[in-house]
Amino acid sequence: TPYAMAWSNGITEKVNQFSGLPITLFAQVFSPEVGTLVWTTFVPDLATLDAATDKLNVDDGYITMGDAGAKFSLPSVDDSLLQVVYGDPDPNRQVEYVTTVQSVCASGNLARGMELGVEITQRAEKVIGLPGMFIAGTTGSYGTVGWITGYADAKELEAAQQKLAADTKFGEFVDKSVRGVYTEDPSATSQLIYRRII
Repeated sequence: TPYAMAWSNGITEKVNQFSGLPITLFAQVFSPEVGTLVWTTFVPDLATLDAATDKLNVDDGYITMGDAGAKFSLPSVDDSLLQVVYGDPDPNRQVEYVTTVQSVCASGNLARGMELGVEITQRAEKVIGLPGMFIAGTTGSYGTVGWITGYADAKELEAAQQKLAADTKFGEFVDKSVRGVYTEDPSATSQLIYRRII
């Protein structure tokens, strides 16, 4: 609703101003649970994140805004802590869309899953000509991994998806290499698209 989006934009600006962290707001699009909002940031270490969180938790304005947004959200709110294994976020690169693929390493394949995840990212970068990141979940299901790619606009997103789909060598590599390395459970692997709101 317009009220929910106004609140989301407002609290994002509040957190940016008060915490000192570069918070970005995204909405899930063209995906399951469309409209889901996600706030993201990159920090150099946990101490930085901890200090920013402590500041927000004692700010009356932030707490009041958080309480006001309860009517727009589901009973529970998820939080994730991820570690970048490969790739570097570029604060100077303008990104409007982001794709994510998330999976879980199969039992006994954590080391291979990390190694292969980096190689998949590097191969995808060569195919689409855009930088990507490979990440590992620090919280959530043990062995969670993911791939993240940002795009300047919808046109760049579509072109990249078409390049990957048309590259038979990339598809063959994935088919041959991932069997047994990541979970076979389809519900544990997801591909989502997000659009930047602010």
